[in-house]
Amino acid sequence: MASRRDLKKKISYIAGDLFLASLVEGVNRETIIEAIHRVLALIPRISHTQPGNVKGYYKKLHEDLNKEIQIVSDELNKTAK
Repeated sequence: MASRRDLKKKISYIAGDLFLASLVEGVNRETIIEAIHRVLALIPRISHTQPGNVKGYYKKLHEDLNKEIQIVSDELNKTAK
């Protein structure tokens, strides 16, 4: 269970960092707020794993989290230029 708890904390920290990024002048706040919602939507998926394919399920969850982070960083890089 500790790994689930750590994953939930990681997602919460990422959402917090995104919120802080939304406070920076000159960034598109709506895009970041949408990204925060998408990242936080991953938390309920942690508690409901698919029986029989737990390893694959969490691998897909990590991939989705990394994809969301990449999308946000691309959006921040676009607004920074």
